Amino acid sequence: MTTTSPQRDRLRTLLTDHAVIHESVVLSSGKRSSYYVDAEGAALAGALSWEALAPAGPKAVGGLTLGADPLVCAASAAAWAAGERVTGFFVRKESKTHGLQQWIEGPFIEEGTPVAVVDDVLTSGGSLAIAIQKARQAGGVVVAALVVIDREEGGRAVIEELLGDAPLHALFTAQELLNG
Repeated sequence: MTTTSPQRDRLRTLLTDHAVIHESVVLSSGKRSSYYVDAEGAALAGALSWEALAPAGPKAVGGLTLGADPLVCAASAAAWAAGERVTGFFVRKESKTHGLQQWIEGPFIEEGTPVAVVDDVLTSGGSLAIAIQKARQAGGVVVAALVVIDREEGGRAVIEELLGDAPLHALFTAQELLNG
């Protein structure tokens, strides 16, 4: 996403000032990095996410818990504010061991429901890939995916292959934030 708007500029400022932490960390992918992104700015991220996702026409937005949870809520709230009834759903990291043993929580779908899958940060693509696969297994048709930040470390290719013709949006790349 390369457009400029006051909302995008404000979110970029929030991310670069408060969310990019320069220290050595181990990421969920197991890789070591010299920086970490701890995203804030939910309302702005939700509005920008819905703006990017809306053309695909999703009726539900979801992602792998816990990283995607704030964005799922913010994007679905932004959709509702725009007059679109879009529900949120959460993909568990493992299925429940009791009851219906579900992978997905939320009022998500009937077979064939168009859905968008989101995450905060894209590195290797593992979290987003799981969310896409589980949404499809539950009957959803994944029409788009979105991340707040693409670290540009190979995850985009993995996800684009999984998505086929559906678009993958990134509100920012790591280089946009690091090179300020």
